[in-house]
Amino acid sequence: MAANPQTVFPHPTHHSEHKLRRLNQEYVDAFLHSDVDWYERHLASDFRCILSNGSVLDRAQFLVEAAQPVALKAFDVEDVTVQFEGDTAIVVARTVRETADGKREQSLYTDIWVGRDGRWQTLLAHATAVAGA
Repeated sequence: MAANPQTVFPHPTHHSEHKLRRLNQEYVDAFLHSDVDWYERHLASDFRCILSNGSVLDRAQFLVEAAQPVALKAFDVEDVTVQFEGDTAIVVARTVRETADGKREQSLYTDIWVGRDGRWQTLLAHATAVAGA
């Protein structure tokens, strides 16, 4: 009996971690450059995003937001970790940013990636503001 190609995905390896770290950086770059095309190619069809204010965006709403220019003086990603569970990867990191008006902010984010159709796709993104940062 042949395996269903939608459920077959290689076991995580060091190469997989490297790939997820690269995809994470590409995700950040897409955010900074309002690169909706990148998101179109990498977000799962059932993608959801939970913003730090508690709002939940579906894929279509996220793509509209992603098209808006980002006005930041600085944006850094720190403390990136990648954890695997089967064909799922969990990426957690901290962001430190300076807004256009000079306000410094931090947040933690978690992105859930799933192996579908032989490639990694973002299923869920969740951001939490760090108080007093």
